[in-house]
Amino acid sequence: MIRIIDATLCILDNYNLTREQIYRFVELMGKIGIRNLQISAGVYEKLQGNLPDGMTYYLEVDTVSYMNEDYPKDKRIKYYFTPKQKRGKREIETYQINDMEEPVKIVPAEENSLLRVTGLDKLLLGGCNVGLETLKKRFELKQLILCPENTYHCATAIATLFLQNKGYAVVSTLLGIGNKAATEQILMALHVIERYMVNHDFKDFSRLKCWLEDVLKEEISPMAPVLGTRIFYVESGIHVDGILKKPANYEPYPAELVGLEREVILGKHSGKGCVTFKLKKLHMENTFQDHTEDLLQLIKEKSRARGTAITEEEFIEMVGRYETYDEKT
Repeated sequence: MIRIIDATLCILDNYNLTREQIYRFVELMGKIGIRNLQISAGVYEKLQGNLPDGMTYYLEVDTVSYMNEDYPKDKRIKYYFTPKQKRGKREIETYQINDMEEPVKIVPAEENSLLRVTGLDKLLLGGCNVGLETLKKRFELKQLILCPENTYHCATAIATLFLQNKGYAVVSTLLGIGNKAATEQILMALHVIERYMVNHDFKDFSRLKCWLEDVLKEEISPMAPVLGTRIFYVESGIHVDGILKKPANYEPYPAELVGLEREVILGKHSGKGCVTFKLKKLHMENTFQDHTEDLLQLIKEKSRARGTAITEEEFIEMVGRYETYDEKT
């Protein structure tokens, strides 16, 4: 069973989220298939203990709160992530390990009990197979909750590989905020590689992106994997021809699956396939199918002259002028 525990709400604890924002986040996470959430005491208190149904909750407890036993105790919280000690069966001990060579002694309080390990950002630097075998030698993967850090930009790969090898669970966040693995990237990687949730619709990723932008008060990069609005934009003529003939050769999944659209950019690198695609999109292919080469030259000249791509509105205007000129001649 694949478990992805999203910790976005914990990382955003200092952003003073409203109850409505938290409820909306939980709703959208459920729609993309995430059923496990890590929350903080602050989030719990903001909701006044009214945790939405349909989710499995893990509550992060800091050392001071744990020692003073000053944290929410609720039967709807399945597990508590606690420091390196354990009082009850619902508590999961947490260990920070930055390097597998570190002499950190880990002794589970009970046999077959779960452990959470954070860090391990160097795990794949020696190669995927070596890293995984090293992890297996030290831990029983089916009892391990892994929270890889992203110092070397490998956290998402580590988390995905761990789940592919039957690890119990990973902890991640949207966009990998907080130096974590990226929830959306893990989810789509498993969808493509392991056919995980093969019939699921992920269109609500676009709404999650808007939610995150609203909270962070900044725009997410249009080239961000999975969430970026321009990741399915293409200009090169050869690539466009290939994508239109067989999209699966170029795209791991359809743009529509994550609430996006494929867009063909008209510019100096465009080919006839780009023009044909645009004409079909505008239902003009029958009228101008014999003039694609001429239109392509006009597009390239204009794009080179100003150093930017041609917008769809400009293309329509260009086609209109060409049609008028053609009628006069």
